[in-house]
Amino acid sequence: MNKDRVLKRIVLLQALCLIILAFIVVYRVLLPPKTAPQVPPKGTQDHDHAAPPSVNPSDPIAAKVGGESITVSELTAQLRKQYGDTVLRTLMVRAAIRMEALAYGLEVTSDEMDKGLAAMMAGYESEQNYYDSMKDQLGMSPDDIREDLRYRLLLQKIAVKTAVVSEAEEDAYIADNDQEFAAHTELRLSWIVTSSEKAAGDVLDKLADGEDFALMAQTYSIDSDTASDGGDLGYVDADDPIMDPNLLEAAKKLNVGESTGPIQVEQGQAIIQLTEKKTEERLDQQQIHEQARTEIAIGKLNGEQAIEDSLLKKYNAVVIP
Repeated sequence: MNKDRVLKRIVLLQALCLIILAFIVVYRVLLPPKTAPQVPPKGTQDHDHAAPPSVNPSDPIAAKVGGESITVSELTAQLRKQYGDTVLRTLMVRAAIRMEALAYGLEVTSDEMDKGLAAMMAGYESEQNYYDSMKDQLGMSPDDIREDLRYRLLLQKIAVKTAVVSEAEEDAYIADNDQEFAAHTELRLSWIVTSSEKAAGDVLDKLADGEDFALMAQTYSIDSDTASDGGDLGYVDADDPIMDPNLLEAAKKLNVGESTGPIQVEQGQAIIQLTEKKTEERLDQQQIHEQARTEIAIGKLNGEQAIEDSLLKKYNAVVIP
């Protein structure tokens, strides 16, 4: 799966995460309080200022600021106002997907889940690094991520069942999007950026004498963002359109552990080291045709949101005022 598709899925996942977090907050604050709510005693209000809203003793308190209480009902009302429509639509769409999948006898296999997760993890150092990032940035657990993926894969299967796609259309799509199915290579690079070619030459001499690259980066690199990490740039796509093309071309010629330079970059003169290289093999013909069929089917049905709308209509989804 190419980078644009992966980035799109991550953005969608981020949006869904906000919805899930809002739903969890609503659910938790609606649980019965462990202790009876406390009502400020009479006579403690400062009559020189606006009085806080009156508190209903039967309404649990979610938070307190000074002498003012914020109740569960206030919090719930605000959450419903900000996220209610989006959360409700998500729940309704998932219900419709379940019904349609059941009608067609569709299921998502463990192998399909694993492949989907692998695509989402592309560009991360490891599976754990991906999960840690999703937890830190979005608050999502592995189970949350897998559940979201399962529904998206079911929706794709429904699209394939619904739209008619010919073999000729698949062949044409594959021919027009050959790079999407090509083997994918990622390079893990480190660099040392110096202010001049002479300074770069001095560092290269030290490296040739056996000095440690990471230590040299910490000592001599003027790139403050990476120097403390030994110059580590992380993984970059071998065809990354953002990365300096001269740097990438030089990196492709290296074997793991080798260094080269200096290379003129925006920050100065760079010395790079290839620390790791990994290649995701090209999909087999069956997988390529399945992916092409899915993309064509979704396109014929005007995108995933249109498919969701169609399912909601089919199953008579109604919002109760």
